[in-house]
Amino acid sequence: MLPPRTQGNWSTIALVYLIGLMSMALVGILSPLALRITEAMDAPAAAIGLTIALFSLPATIVATVGGGIVDRLGPRLVLLLTSPVFVLADVILWFAKDIWMFNLGVLMAGVGYLGILNGGAAMLMGSLEGGTRTRALTLWSTYAPTGFSLGLLMAAPFTTSDSWRLAIAFHGAIMLGCAALAFILPHVAAIRKEGQSGREKLAALFAGLRRPPILMLGFAMAMPAMISYGTSLAAPTYLAKVHGVSLAASASIVAIAKIAAVLLGGTITGALLSRDFPMRRLLGIVVVIGIVAQIALFLPSSPMIIAIAGLMAWLFTYGAATGICMATMPALATGTVGGGTVAGSVNQFVSLASFLTPTVYFALTHWSSYVGVAIVGLLVCFIALPRVPTAPKAAASPA
Repeated sequence: MLPPRTQGNWSTIALVYLIGLMSMALVGILSPLALRITEAMDAPAAAIGLTIALFSLPATIVATVGGGIVDRLGPRLVLLLTSPVFVLADVILWFAKDIWMFNLGVLMAGVGYLGILNGGAAMLMGSLEGGTRTRALTLWSTYAPTGFSLGLLMAAPFTTSDSWRLAIAFHGAIMLGCAALAFILPHVAAIRKEGQSGREKLAALFAGLRRPPILMLGFAMAMPAMISYGTSLAAPTYLAKVHGVSLAASASIVAIAKIAAVLLGGTITGALLSRDFPMRRLLGIVVVIGIVAQIALFLPSSPMIIAIAGLMAWLFTYGAATGICMATMPALATGTVGGGTVAGSVNQFVSLASFLTPTVYFALTHWSSYVGVAIVGLLVCFIALPRVPTAPKAAASPA
């Protein structure tokens, strides 16, 4: 019998990224189908807001604990379990006849997402090395906005059809394929200590929150995530109002721009960092680009083409900034604080910021407010980023 594979390769990166994409794609599918769903469930249109919020609820509450559990179970086992959870959630959504059953399905998907959120990063950190790991983590940093936009495109053919559940069935079929393929993922050693008391085991789940560099990284990564989410909420309506385009056309522009620009930002960042480009210098350049981009996007006197260029540049900034933050994680992981704990602690900050973002951005009424929030957030990101050694050269990567 062949020994279990312990090092990852391109197939590991591709599969983990696909699982991440599909986890967020479900939210992207539900958003444009909101009216179809509430009509079918005989529920008020406003009810879909709670439904979609339930997806993020588990991560908002227990992302830190979830990361510690990943370290103790091992990321492979966690990823093996989470894709089937999504399949079961999609089955519930397919058969749901009322909004409460539909909410249950979305909440279950949120539980699965909690495992993917932390397990994906831990798998890449634990099974890869050197420049390959750096490029993989910067790519991983793009899965959420890219997956959401992919979900928008998956739902597009069904927005005017009574067969909207087919989009959910298609999603479930892909997640079933991911569940089958997850068995090829490499084994990453779990972190277990013998002889620990129950109190010590519980305290270990929160170990990341007692490490100042991890806390600072949480602040740093939460800022571009908050700004990106807020920009995605505000930009479609803002562009439609200021430049006179339809809301549908504006939303499509945002979705397509997000996929292209975020992937480009993450990919370029990974390539530069794997060649020992200084992290803080790169982040400083990215912060300047991001500030200029936000001004170009929201300045009312900007022509439409400049506003779209600003949107693209901002999304590039988001991909680059989160990629830099993600590439910092392995340097903060130790023998006792594993990749899952680091990812969970950082994602706790990101989840809380994302939870608060709609309240903040919907309270803003002037274009300068959007720009002001972005400037402050990007400066906080730059200041908070921990100083860690640049990633080893790609030659150290596994074959």
